[in-house]
Amino acid sequence: MADPKVAKLSEEVLQSLSGTDYACSSLAPLSGGMANFIFKGTLAKPLSDGTKEVAVKHGEDYLAAIPAFLLPTTRCKAEVECLKALNELPPAKGAYVVQTPKLYYSNLETNTQVQQYLPNALSLKHYALKHFASPDPSRKPLCLELGRSLGVWLRDFHVWASHPEQAKFREQAKANDEMRQIKHMSTYETLVSTVADFPAILTDAKETFEKIRDFTAEELQNPALQVIHGDFWTGNVLLPSQPLEEGNQMPVFVVDWEVCQFNLPSFDLGQMIAELYELFLFQWIEEGKWIIEGFTTGYGHVDDEFAFRAALHIGTHLIAWGPKAPGWGTEAQVRQVVGVGKDIVLNAWRKDRAWFESGDLACLFGSQ
Repeated sequence: MADPKVAKLSEEVLQSLSGTDYACSSLAPLSGGMANFIFKGTLAKPLSDGTKEVAVKHGEDYLAAIPAFLLPTTRCKAEVECLKALNELPPAKGAYVVQTPKLYYSNLETNTQVQQYLPNALSLKHYALKHFASPDPSRKPLCLELGRSLGVWLRDFHVWASHPEQAKFREQAKANDEMRQIKHMSTYETLVSTVADFPAILTDAKETFEKIRDFTAEELQNPALQVIHGDFWTGNVLLPSQPLEEGNQMPVFVVDWEVCQFNLPSFDLGQMIAELYELFLFQWIEEGKWIIEGFTTGYGHVDDEFAFRAALHIGTHLIAWGPKAPGWGTEAQVRQVVGVGKDIVLNAWRKDRAWFESGDLACLFGSQ
């Protein structure tokens, strides 16, 4: 049975689009969105290029998945401005074509956007759960290439956003500070508060976690910060729900730009690697580790300072967000993931390169 709230919003969005070139005859809710309501729209009249279906995104002043969690709707304007600027960023082309969706239309009064639609798409997270459920070593080259393509795209984006021509884009990202503060709170302040949930595992690290929370808060004033995606994880990468095949140039969309912010590029790497690693830690999906390996290779060489900062974010994300993944694992698995996160955090904080080189994240330091 349809959610009455979503059905009501759907009618309101349909009404707001009527009279535009993007009027839809119907809207079908799409899964995967946490912050916003997302629909597949069937256009009443195809666009000049023949497009018949679009993605329609609508934001409210709360988290769609958790209505009690309030969010500023300024995030919607931030995403619109980001997508307009990113229209100039060329796709990363190879075995996969990684790009951002085209923004067709936006109405900031109703916080509604119409974007390019990727048919039959799944988030990378749900793609892995569906298509990598059974082990298959023959998939390793394809997963390495998928990761490499994502890494190449992310490096291209970070470099492109730092060019003088993108000065306006950088100012827009700086203006999204409220979402940046929310992201820091939900990650690094949660790192400390999670100690109370797992005292037997984390109590001895509390003092270090508090230092990390304070350090990362001060870090936000660093003049060397630059534009990042800000929420770069497996839930915000879309690809068609079909098997990976050599020679099939698969489109990949990087979506959800409302948290785009001024921060460290290592933040984007750390969040994506943490989520890919969770595929292995919770579900024993080896492909998660293969994609990580390709991802770090595609992003290219980073110095130790960058790698340790990315690792710090990986461990923090596992502790702050790993226990919140609904239905991912048993209580024992959650405790294990929290413990793995703690080890990563502490060894990143003390900058123990040898520890990382002997483990699953060796590729972050250029070691295989």
